[in-house]
Amino acid sequence: MKSLLLPLSFLVASHSALSENHTIHEPLFSPDKGVICDRQAGFCVDSYGISMGFTKEFLGQEAQDKMMELINKVGSKNFDTTRYSFSNKVYCDSEQRACFVDRFSDEQLEDYTNILFN
Repeated sequence: MKSLLLPLSFLVASHSALSENHTIHEPLFSPDKGVICDRQAGFCVDSYGISMGFTKEFLGQEAQDKMMELINKVGSKNFDTTRYSFSNKVYCDSEQRACFVDRFSDEQLEDYTNILFN
């Protein structure tokens, strides 16, 4: 069963699909090997989870400030940066080293998983 700690599943938008060549579509993008950023949700991730460094590097200081504000609002002990949902509902768990169709699905998405964890 997946953790009930506060993931970023509330950052929801329309569903986007992956293309055959393992690319992702706007508002998500992969600026570097092992990194996915979500312009709409305002964060970047790597294999460890949400990355403040990559968020600042690829989305800017304002995005990092907004993410830190959210973390501070809920408290760092209640904010799990290793489990998150992108704006297209795709859910990733860095401890499981896998991404899924959504938070409640067991169907793994190999493309996202490969970008982040392989």
